[in-house]
Amino acid sequence: MADAPASGLVANRYELVSELARGGCGAVYEAYDVLANGLVAIKILQSGVLDQAALARFARETRVAAAIHHPNVCTVGDAGTLEDGSPFLVMERLYGETLRGYVSRAGRLDPEEAIELAVQMLSGLGAAHDLGIVHRDMKPENVFIVRPKGGLPVVKLLDFGMCRRKDAQPMDDRTLTRVGTVVGTPEYMAPEQASGRRDFDLRIDLYAVGVMLYEMLTGTRAFHGADARAILISVLARQLPSIRLVRPELPVALDRIVARAVERDPRARYGSAAELQNDLLHARTTIRRQRAERLEAQERMRGVLAQSSEWDMPTVQLPARPAYRRQA
Repeated sequence: MADAPASGLVANRYELVSELARGGCGAVYEAYDVLANGLVAIKILQSGVLDQAALARFARETRVAAAIHHPNVCTVGDAGTLEDGSPFLVMERLYGETLRGYVSRAGRLDPEEAIELAVQMLSGLGAAHDLGIVHRDMKPENVFIVRPKGGLPVVKLLDFGMCRRKDAQPMDDRTLTRVGTVVGTPEYMAPEQASGRRDFDLRIDLYAVGVMLYEMLTGTRAFHGADARAILISVLARQLPSIRLVRPELPVALDRIVARAVERDPRARYGSAAELQNDLLHARTTIRRQRAERLEAQERMRGVLAQSSEWDMPTVQLPARPAYRRQA
């Protein structure tokens, strides 16, 4: 595992404060930037467990993330190598939680909230796609939700280490992964990616957003399996069911959007992040209008009921009955 330097500053600039997260080949630390006088996050990979592919992916993440300047992509400010050969990457310090943690805690999300998070994901992806970059590993762990005080949630996309340029030739990728090796996270791989094909394009990222939308709206995992192989088989063979089977109250339009995003045939999917984003925004407008209409109808009904409760039934004065006298 990646260990923090025993003493001193990282790159004579960053003073490590605490560990934020740890993975299979590295760790992320909170650090104090003595030059900028602020906190940052530093990802440090362990040099002893890195192969050429891991080093290449890390270097690629550095170059790519630094090139994408967008509010929905985590900013990369610096990179380098420690004395022991461990590469490091300096990023903005984010406060919040991953989409995985949020959905696990909150369960099913309100459709407007799910749409908002997806729209921001697509904004960040659109910026990457405009540069010819395909993320390739879109998943809830790589979607971070920042919640500013008094502000709306902001999505930040993380970890472009698996990305590649959409115009890259298949031969280029073989220097980073063995032939036949599938790169990515099984549950969120598009079928063409899960099958090991190398001719996929940006639509695999849109497919992953569709799967995450499915999970946000239904509160359930899209694909299950005892291991990665079983999950890949499920991805290749199973079409996701309608979200309305789980939540019948969801709009038909939203069901159609999710269904198109997760089409197994990439030709039937959305062709760009902007196209999917546009449909989601229209769906959100429809949802808001329908909710407003329902609230208005409920207010009218409450008014009618209130008036009826104040209305007195007309009364008729009945003539007095003569007193009953018992016969002697």
